[in-house]
This record gives sequence, structure tokens and C-alpha cells, in this order.
Amino acid sequence: MISIAGELAARGIGDIWFASTDKRKAEIEAISGGDSVRFMSLGPSRPELEPENWPDETMRAMTTGSPLRNLATVVDVNTDPDYSRQQYLRTLEIVDEVRPALAVIDLDSRWAIDAVTKKGVPYVLTYPGPVSCIYAERLPWSYPTPFSGLPKDMSPSQRIRNVLFRLGVMAVPMRPKYLLSALTPIFKTIFEDIRANPFGGKPDTDYIPGRQSQYADGAVAVLAHSVFGIEYPFPNIPGNLRMLGAIIPRDADTEVTDDDLARWLDTHESVVYAAFGTIMRLAPQQIQAIVDVAVRLGPEHQVLWKLPRSRRHLLPSELPPNLRVESWVPSQPAVLAHPHVRVFFNHGGGNAIHEGLHFGKPQLVMPFWTDNLDNAARIVDSGAGLALPHFRDPDAGDIAAKLTRLLDERGFRSSAEGWSRQLREAGGVVAAAEEITRVLDERAFPAHQPSMPTARDH
Repeated sequence: MISIAGELAARGIGDIWFASTDKRKAEIEAISGGDSVRFMSLGPSRPELEPENWPDETMRAMTTGSPLRNLATVVDVNTDPDYSRQQYLRTLEIVDEVRPALAVIDLDSRWAIDAVTKKGVPYVLTYPGPVSCIYAERLPWSYPTPFSGLPKDMSPSQRIRNVLFRLGVMAVPMRPKYLLSALTPIFKTIFEDIRANPFGGKPDTDYIPGRQSQYADGAVAVLAHSVFGIEYPFPNIPGNLRMLGAIIPRDADTEVTDDDLARWLDTHESVVYAAFGTIMRLAPQQIQAIVDVAVRLGPEHQVLWKLPRSRRHLLPSELPPNLRVESWVPSQPAVLAHPHVRVFFNHGGGNAIHEGLHFGKPQLVMPFWTDNLDNAARIVDSGAGLALPHFRDPDAGDIAAKLTRLLDERGFRSSAEGWSRQLREAGGVVAAAEEITRVLDERAFPAHQPSMPTARDH
């Protein structure tokens, strides 16, 4: 969202209002120095909804060997009707104050979609995950169910698992805790209102979201951060869906600005870059496995590992000489763009896999949860990488063997470079900005009316 707002600002589009929680204020104000992009507060985020504040037992419950149990736990932890209602009401206030011509909204901020719809504001949606997730209930039963981690071409046993998983997903919202809530008088009123107006207009006093596909149908355009071929095609692709590839700022640093790290990368001709996102917490056995992997790859190959400071105390006192651990890197795209980085070892996040492919890097995916499993399957099917079965009990030998294949077998790099060309041709952030400006132009909105990106906090 910040990348898209920055591209709009660079094109001279002024009067852009960016609504988010206070935690993101500094990042948003830095887009244009507070000039064309201005911050609007959605209030403070709730600490209990921040992944960094989740207890370890919650994280373990989200990352079991069962994709269905993981999904159910994620739904439970992230379902907070009171907070959604608060954000919905605040967005209504912002819309009244700003009077936007167009809203650009992260699909996960469904309360924002309802608010702008109630006020009659057209909207464009962005979605960084596998876009098939949006239309889950419309997919044929032969299509890999979102969050299952199953491949496009399933074996007979996998097809059976797929059907069972889909039935399980359908049962998640039917659990007693949700059914009992639906029987309360307040929720009855909300459901009646949804039936009367499924795309918005819910009572200002209460709030419950609808289906993602409904919101997508009501959008002027849906901007997906991938291309078909990486994402599996599905029947009846909506006409408002735009597959744009990786959303990376056009002016993103492609040179490492940390002088010491830049010299290190320049010195070593074969580097594996390992990074596992900002949410997941590596356990001691996982950290030890990665240290052991570096030992097995050395001395021919180096490992650059981005490990959060909060987990560094789990490292052994002595590290192998070919392993460099950093708590932070100035720019992940810059690291991935470096010619000596030959393989990207990651967790399967949507941004991670597409950034890696954008720069033509073969990947090894160690999936943690939900869409990570689907992204891992897509990387394997794309020919650009390999995947591990699960991250809970990693096998250092298996990891090292797969990394060695990615380093040695030219086919993986050829596939990754081919996808790099396709992702770049899709247009990325430039195409996103062009789509937004096209909508504004076609609808002939007065030039003085603003647009308003709206992003959730995490």
C-alpha cells in the first residue's frame, strides 16, 4: 500500500489521504514528506492483535502439522468484532471528513470496504496472497482448496484430502462459539441488514463482515500481486481482476547501502539468503538446524541470515565461518538483486516469494502457516524452487541437500529468471498506479477530489 501511494505521489497526484493505525504514521508521512500523501489516524492498534505480542502457545497452535487446525486458530485469534466495529465507525468519520473520489483498500480491511460502500465511494482492492483465496467458495472441487498446501496436479489420495479439507474449512465458522454469537439479537439484526444490502450499509452500531468474493465483486478493480502460472488459474476469472506481479517500489534500492554488508556480498560469489518474515518465531531446534545447514554448505557457499534480534539469544556461542547473521538489512530487494545471492531460503510469504522471483532467484520454502503452504506448492509447480514438508522439525540434511540442488541445477535458475521476466512485464506498482488513475479518468472525477488508500496495520 505504501508502494502504491508512493507511485501515485511520484506521478504528481496530490491530495492522497492514507488511513491506518498510529503505528504506521511515520512510514506513511515519509512517503512524500507529508506533502501529497497525508496520514489519517484509525487510532491505536490493539496490542493483543499484534503478532509480536501473541504468546508462544498461540504461535504453536497456528503452526501445527494440521493445516485445518492452523486455519481455525488463525481465524479465532484474528476475529475481534469490537475492534472491527471501532475501525468501521472511524472509517465512516474519515470518509465524511475527506470525501474521497476513490478508495484503495487492502481486502483484509473489510470494515473499510463496508464504510466506503455505505458512503457511496467506489473502491479498488489490493490483495497480496493467492488470489484464489478470494473466490474460495466458487472454486471447483478439483481445485486445490486455499490454505491446504496441495499442488495443482493432485494424486488420487490428495484429491480426497482436498475434499475433506474443504469440508473442514466450511465447518470452521459453524463451530458453537460462532453459532451462539449469531443467535444473539444484535447479530440477528446485522444478518437481516446483510440480506437486505449484502455489499454494505450495515448498522452504525454493530459490524460483521461479508464474504471476500462479495467485496471483490463490488470493486472497480482487484489488484493481485502475482501472475497466473504462479497462481493457479481457475474458471470464470472476474473481469475486474488485474494480475500485476510483485508490488515493489519503482525506486527501490537495488544496491546494498550498508558498506560492510555490501563488501561481504561482493567478496563471496555464492550466497544463500535466509529470511523468514516478521511474524514467525524460530524455535531453538529450527535455529540449530539452520546453523547446521551452514556447516554443511561451507566453505564453498556462504549463508546470510536475517534473524530478528529477539531470537538471537538462541544462537550457539560459536557460528560457522560461512554464516553471517544480521538482525536487519537495509533493503531486502537490494540483497535479492545482488548477483552473488543465488538462492532465497524463506517462509513462503506472498511478498517474499514474489520478491524472490522478481529478481530471478530460485527458492527453498519452509512454510509456517496458512497461505505459506499454498505459496510453497506454487513455487514447486513453477519450477523455480523446492519446499520442505513442514518447519516444526526441520532436517538439516534435507535442507542442505535441497539448497545444494538449487545451487547446482541450472533448471531452477532458468525457471526463476523466466518468471522474473513475466512479473516485470505484468507491471507491478507502475501498473497498479496506472489502473487507479485510469479509474479516476474514466469516471471523470473532479481533479480536486482526493483518493484514499486504506491499509490494515499488519
